[in-house]
Amino acid sequence: MALKAKTHSTHLASVAEIIGINPSELESAFVCEEWSAELATGIVRLGPKAASLHGICSSPCGIMDLIRLYDSADLSKVLQALEDAATSPIVFTFSTTLRPGPGLYRPVFCFGQSDTVDGTSGMIHGTFAVARLCMRMGSRPKALN
Repeated sequence: MALKAKTHSTHLASVAEIIGINPSELESAFVCEEWSAELATGIVRLGPKAASLHGICSSPCGIMDLIRLYDSADLSKVLQALEDAATSPIVFTFSTTLRPGPGLYRPVFCFGQSDTVDGTSGMIHGTFAVARLCMRMGSRPKALN
C-alpha cells in the first residue's frame, strides 16, 4: 500500500506543477480523482466527486455525458485530445471549464495517458483536477460555494 500512496503523491505533485500551484495546496483547491475509459465500449468511469462536479448522476457514463457541461468554446480541443488518445498511445492534457449554470464556471484540468492496441481497444487512464470553488462570470471573479 505504501507504494500506491507514494505513487499517488508523486502523480499529484506533477499535476500541481502543470497547473502551477504548490503541491501542498492542490487538494485543498481541487478535487483530484482518477478516471478511465474503455476504448472498445466508450465507457468512462469517474470517481464519485468528479462525476458529481461533472453533473453525472452515476458512473460509468459516456464521453458525451462527460463533456456536456464543458465550455462550448473548448469542446473541439477536448474531443480532439480524446480522439488522439483513442487512436494511438500518447500522454495528453487539456483544460476547460465546467459551466454548471448561467454565468458560472469551474476550472477543470485533465491529464491522461492512453494504452491502445490497434486504435479500437485498450484504455485511457487519467486524473481530473476540478476546482472546488465555482466562480461567477463578471468584471471581477467571485468565488461561490
